[in-house]
Amino acid sequence: MEVLGRDPAREAFRVATDTPDGRIVGLLPEHVIGRGLLIGGHGHATAYDWIARHAGEIDLTLKALRSGEGRIPRPFNRMELVED
Repeated sequence: MEVLGRDPAREAFRVATDTPDGRIVGLLPEHVIGRGLLIGGHGHATAYDWIARHAGEIDLTLKALRSGEGRIPRPFNRMELVED
Protein backbone atom coordinates (compact mmCIF):
# COMPACT_ATOMS: atom_id res chain seq x y z
CA MET A 1 0.00 0.00 0.00
CA GLU A 2 1.35 3.39 -1.00
CA VAL A 3 0.22 6.95 -0.29
CA LEU A 4 0.26 8.97 -3.51
CA GLY A 5 -0.49 12.28 -1.80
CA ARG A 6 -3.37 14.50 -0.82
CA ASP A 7 -6.12 15.53 -3.25
CA PRO A 8 -7.23 18.91 -1.86
CA ALA A 9 -10.17 19.23 -4.25
CA ARG A 10 -11.63 15.90 -3.07
CA GLU A 11 -10.49 16.38 0.57
CA ALA A 12 -8.93 12.93 0.49
CA PHE A 13 -5.64 11.09 0.31
CA ARG A 14 -4.86 9.09 -2.84
CA VAL A 15 -3.72 5.59 -1.92
CA ALA A 16 -2.71 2.66 -4.10
CA THR A 17 -1.86 -1.00 -3.96
CA ASP A 18 -0.32 -3.27 -6.58
CA THR A 19 -1.84 -6.63 -7.44
CA PRO A 20 -1.05 -9.25 -10.09
CA ASP A 21 -3.96 -7.75 -12.07
CA GLY A 22 -2.56 -4.21 -11.90
CA ARG A 23 -2.54 -1.19 -9.69
CA ILE A 24 -5.62 -0.13 -7.71
CA VAL A 25 -5.95 3.54 -6.76
CA GLY A 26 -8.51 4.89 -4.33
CA LEU A 27 -9.44 7.89 -2.26
CA LEU A 28 -9.36 7.82 1.52
CA PRO A 29 -11.45 10.77 2.76
CA GLU A 30 -9.76 13.06 5.27
CA HIS A 31 -12.74 12.82 7.64
CA VAL A 32 -12.13 9.06 7.95
CA ILE A 33 -8.60 9.76 9.12
CA GLY A 34 -9.73 12.62 11.35
CA ARG A 35 -12.04 10.34 13.32
CA GLY A 36 -9.07 8.31 14.54
CA LEU A 37 -6.73 11.16 15.41
CA LEU A 38 -6.19 12.81 18.72
CA ILE A 39 -6.56 16.57 18.94
CA GLY A 40 -3.21 18.33 18.84
CA GLY A 41 -1.65 16.25 16.06
CA HIS A 42 0.70 17.57 13.44
CA GLY A 43 -1.34 17.66 10.22
CA HIS A 44 0.05 15.59 7.37
CA ALA A 45 2.58 13.74 9.53
CA THR A 46 -0.18 12.55 11.84
CA ALA A 47 -2.40 11.61 8.87
CA TYR A 48 0.42 9.63 7.27
CA ASP A 49 1.04 7.86 10.59
CA TRP A 50 -2.66 6.93 10.78
CA ILE A 51 -2.58 5.63 7.20
CA ALA A 52 0.55 3.58 7.95
CA ARG A 53 -1.11 2.01 11.01
CA HIS A 54 -4.12 1.02 8.88
CA ALA A 55 -2.23 0.03 5.70
CA GLY A 56 -3.44 -3.57 5.81
CA GLU A 57 -7.09 -2.57 6.12
CA ILE A 58 -6.73 0.01 3.35
CA ASP A 59 -5.08 -2.59 1.10
CA LEU A 60 -7.90 -5.09 1.69
CA THR A 61 -10.51 -2.39 1.08
CA LEU A 62 -9.00 -1.40 -2.27
CA LYS A 63 -9.01 -5.04 -3.37
CA ALA A 64 -12.59 -5.56 -2.18
CA LEU A 65 -13.76 -2.43 -3.99
CA ARG A 66 -12.22 -3.63 -7.24
CA SER A 67 -13.61 -7.16 -6.94
CA GLY A 68 -17.01 -6.06 -5.70
CA GLU A 69 -16.89 -8.87 -3.16
CA GLY A 70 -16.91 -8.85 0.60
CA ARG A 71 -18.24 -6.50 3.21
CA ILE A 72 -16.14 -3.42 3.82
CA PRO A 73 -16.04 -2.39 7.49
CA ARG A 74 -16.49 1.14 8.74
CA PRO A 75 -14.86 3.62 8.34
CA PHE A 76 -13.22 2.18 5.21
CA ASN A 77 -16.61 1.84 3.49
CA ARG A 78 -16.25 5.57 2.71
CA MET A 79 -13.37 4.90 0.31
CA GLU A 80 -13.84 4.93 -3.47
CA LEU A 81 -11.81 3.87 -6.47
CA VAL A 82 -10.37 6.38 -8.94
CA GLU A 83 -8.39 6.19 -12.17
CA ASP A 84 -4.61 6.03 -11.77
